[in-house]
Amino acid sequence: MTGINRPSDFPGWSAVLREGAPCPGVLLLLDFDGTLSEIVPDPDSAVLRLGNARSLRLLSNRPGFTVGIISGRALDDVANRIELPELVYAGNHGMEIKGPGFQYLHPDVSGIVPHLSETASLLRLGLSEIPGAQLEDKTITLTVHYRQAPARYHEEIQSMVNAATYAGVADGRYRLTHAKAAIEVRPAVDWHKGRALEFIRSRLAPGAYPIYIGDDRTDEDAFRAAQAAGGCGVFVGPTGAATDARYRLESPAAVSAALADLASL
Repeated sequence: MTGINRPSDFPGWSAVLREGAPCPGVLLLLDFDGTLSEIVPDPDSAVLRLGNARSLRLLSNRPGFTVGIISGRALDDVANRIELPELVYAGNHGMEIKGPGFQYLHPDVSGIVPHLSETASLLRLGLSEIPGAQLEDKTITLTVHYRQAPARYHEEIQSMVNAATYAGVADGRYRLTHAKAAIEVRPAVDWHKGRALEFIRSRLAPGAYPIYIGDDRTDEDAFRAAQAAGGCGVFVGPTGAATDARYRLESPAAVSAALADLASL
């Protein structure tokens, strides 16, 4: 984690919503992997935890609530795994966003897509020799997953990614970020999950009390953005993890329970 704070245990919705009482509504945004779904060895097999669809549907239909997902997955990928058209979805860390009556693509990424395609070909060729390594090509970002690769290959995978992206990083087209057992290749644009939260809030829920729930390094920007706007971030993970989020839930199961509690209020 990038943060330096130790979050407090989640205090319950009564306390959280009391903080947001002066606001005209609630903006609830969540990550998918490791938050609404369990972390699984193969990213393709990730599914929404049982009960989450019902809770999200109830909350999205509640007056004053805007509910959405901000994921590192491609937009269509995450939307198809949840299948609730009433939600707002942001894919590729918010570089593509789809909500009621609008669709957004960051204007600076289209020119980088052909270069990413070439880089994907290089990585696909190299990773084919490493057991358990996998390339996820999301068109406007790439993710190299190594959760299933033996530890002895991890350094080689990092070196391979560095070599394949060296020119793009050097000339300012790419930047590399790290997630759980994954390396991400992104366009070097000033955009991340925090910017996506700000965009969604300004477009769909101006003035709303923002709550962001996530489990990964890439969620730290969204925690900070939510809290800078007077809301709160909720980190999903073990006690003692360093994060900028104010609060903590132990696991995706705890997220499911919290969502069910909120939906029942």
